[in-house]
Amino acid sequence: MSENIKEIYKRKLSNLDSKDHFCLYIDIPFCRSRCEYCIYNSLQLGNYKEEREKYAAAVIEQLSEYKELFEIKTPDSIYFGGGTPSLWTISELNQIIDNIPDFDMIKSKKMESHPSDMTEDRIRFYAEKMKLDVVSLGVQSFDKNSCQGQKRIWVGEKKIKDIVQKLHQYGIYVNIDLVALFNGDEEKDWQVFDNDMDIACNFVMPDVITSIPNYKTSLVYIEQIPRFRTILKKYVGDKYFPISEKMLSMNPDAIRAYGENDHWLATKEYWYYQETNFRYSSSSPTSTVPNNQVTLAIGGAGEHRVYGYVSDNFIVYSSFDFNKNKFEYEIVNK
Repeated sequence: MSENIKEIYKRKLSNLDSKDHFCLYIDIPFCRSRCEYCIYNSLQLGNYKEEREKYAAAVIEQLSEYKELFEIKTPDSIYFGGGTPSLWTISELNQIIDNIPDFDMIKSKKMESHPSDMTEDRIRFYAEKMKLDVVSLGVQSFDKNSCQGQKRIWVGEKKIKDIVQKLHQYGIYVNIDLVALFNGDEEKDWQVFDNDMDIACNFVMPDVITSIPNYKTSLVYIEQIPRFRTILKKYVGDKYFPISEKMLSMNPDAIRAYGENDHWLATKEYWYYQETNFRYSSSSPTSTVPNNQVTLAIGGAGEHRVYGYVSDNFIVYSSFDFNKNKFEYEIVNK
């Protein structure tokens, strides 16, 4: 690890006050299958079995080297992203926890997971040992044919509902991700998304539904949005709400201003949680980051780089080099 980077973080963390936020992001770049629609540079696990073991050991080593930073300030939030973060074994997660002093004191803990990984033991571990606040399930679509067409591992709505109910029993908020136009841009694909939203809102009933149109269709992104938002509006009611009206606006200028961002419908309880717990990061390296936020990102591999923020001006990119068997860092001044 570059000593220079560590010193930069030490200086910044030492100058934060109690109202400022220290966010920790831990990444795993691997997925069991490479979904056709995905725009991210994830690595297919079957081609990287040996490298995956080296990667896991390197992340845990990095956390151990960063302990000095955690002793300056305990992270306010931690987010496990990827890739497929539920590919971390329970043993590896235990080692991660052991290398973060005062892990139980972290106010907000979130983990992305594939529904197929959500065994009874994993759910119990998430709840009792990690004490997660939010689990985000990568459903993408409840339609089996759509998932298979995109090389996505499909899990049916009854299983998803069972997982959601078990997480709720532990007091964990649940997000599910859905992709509109999952398999293309024909009329039937809009119908699939409408049906997915109906299943999510009226049968599975998570706390928040995150959705976005598929970027890989013949339609440009902005052309998808009016119909996409028309479907979302059908499901705004007594249970689910957008965080602001602009998220569902049909005004062309408002659509362009909103950008290619996720759309959320959530319960009032979840929006309160979101408002009172700082998010781990912003949506892209080019976004504006508050000067009172520091994000330390650990992970990445190859072209799957992750990024942390020392301030709005400084971004630290991280990526594991499999040949050198170590993480490489790059500091970029925006």
